[in-house]
Amino acid sequence: MPKFQKYEQKIRKYKEKLKKLVTRIGIFYSEEFELVDDELKKLILPCHLGILFYADFDAKLFRQIESYLNQIFDSYFFEIINLGQFNFSKELLSKGVKKEYKEMKGINDKLSIHPTNKFYQSLIDIRTKERLGMIIALTDLPIYSSSDDNILFLFGETHLKHRCSVVSTLKLKEQFYDRQKDNELFEQRVIKEIIHEIGHILMDFTHCEENSCVMRFSKNIDEIDKKSYYLCEICKIKLDKIRKDFNF
Repeated sequence: MPKFQKYEQKIRKYKEKLKKLVTRIGIFYSEEFELVDDELKKLILPCHLGILFYADFDAKLFRQIESYLNQIFDSYFFEIINLGQFNFSKELLSKGVKKEYKEMKGINDKLSIHPTNKFYQSLIDIRTKERLGMIIALTDLPIYSSSDDNILFLFGETHLKHRCSVVSTLKLKEQFYDRQKDNELFEQRVIKEIIHEIGHILMDFTHCEENSCVMRFSKNIDEIDKKSYYLCEICKIKLDKIRKDFNF
């Protein structure tokens, strides 16, 4: 093998190691979407939380989300703000798109899925402009992880460093599984996933082992349905410690 090919292999090997390293410490790697957050400051709690909608959702959904977040994370937020609807430009919407098959047998149509960093940069910009402590987006677009582009069709993902999250409703709909539409079940799933991602921003990336805890990792829709909206006693203790640390 020529010497330059050996060097090329070494460079590729080190590049993969670097990608894994920055992912592990919370700096998500993306060649197309490098996140810029010039005004990132240390989070002070309580704070303002913004919810942004990358699609047209029923107005009552925000009120339900707001109610549960205030209940689960009591006194953590001065205000939960409905930031309204946002759409990507056509140029930005097409960037980073991958075409992938749905995770179901017998489905041959490919779907366009979008990298989470595409959402994060918009969320960072809006979080800074609106002076929010944290921000989360709800989208009907399918998403894949910018930290590992083999992780496809996510329910949701959080970027701890930039205090932003995105939840995709695609796999939260009964129609995705070729079942009859169920609005109530859909809303329950959305609320659970938003609580879960906000919990990560507040506590950390750790998942809970308690079956009913909302912070338990869900690898499929059945596991989302089995868990509750609420934190277990261990996770409540974590929240109480944070509250004491910030003296509120």
